[in-house]
Amino acid sequence: MSGSVDVRRRAILDRLEAHGRVEVGALSAVLGVTEETIRRDLRALELDGLLRRAHGGAVRSDLDTDRHPDLRAAAALADRALTLIDAGSAVFLGGGSACEALAARLAPTPGTVLVTGSVPVALAAALADERAVVHLIGGTADDHGLLTGAWAREQLSGLRLDVAVVEALGVTADGRLLHASPEEAAVVATAVDLAGSAILLVDPETFGAGGLAASVPAGSLATVLLAGDADPGGLEVLLATGVRVETIGVGA
Repeated sequence: MSGSVDVRRRAILDRLEAHGRVEVGALSAVLGVTEETIRRDLRALELDGLLRRAHGGAVRSDLDTDRHPDLRAAAALADRALTLIDAGSAVFLGGGSACEALAARLAPTPGTVLVTGSVPVALAAALADERAVVHLIGGTADDHGLLTGAWAREQLSGLRLDVAVVEALGVTADGRLLHASPEEAAVVATAVDLAGSAILLVDPETFGAGGLAASVPAGSLATVLLAGDADPGGLEVLLATGVRVETIGVGA
């Protein structure tokens, strides 16, 4: 790692120590590099256990997530989802903060097997319990560490999954889940089709923001877990599909 990279990453850690959270956009402006460079820095620092990435930035690795506003919803969703998954299940986890939080909670469960195309999700499980059984499917990685593409779908298609837990950016007018790319949507669709049941985790911080590509009809899901009592946008459409929607309280 070059000296300039060392200096930049030390600056990120110094700001993180001072403020408890850093934002990708702000770091990009202050340090004079692209947002993609900052995201690479955050991924590298997370792999070293020096921080934990969160939506739009990162928090200290030792930060109490239940007290941090950006992570409270993810923690609440993960806590509830955990109660819906039997021990010893084969569980697919999509990308996102709530899935990362769930991976950390599922990791110590004896007999549970985790399958994911998200590097941050796999890392969250491994950091929570080194004995965790995690299978990271291959593919082409995007800037969020999500592995997609034909290889990922092919590897998934040969697996037996009990539960698929996914996140989404929104919902179409006809009730299909929306994702950032067609590649991500295709992987989600494959996992949900293979699984015995599927759960959608709805974090108002990210849901309702739109999305480029649709995956599965919300009506094909077993449960939608919504953090907080605010309408994130698209809730009415979800309810119209007939899927079971459960609102999860988020502690102050």
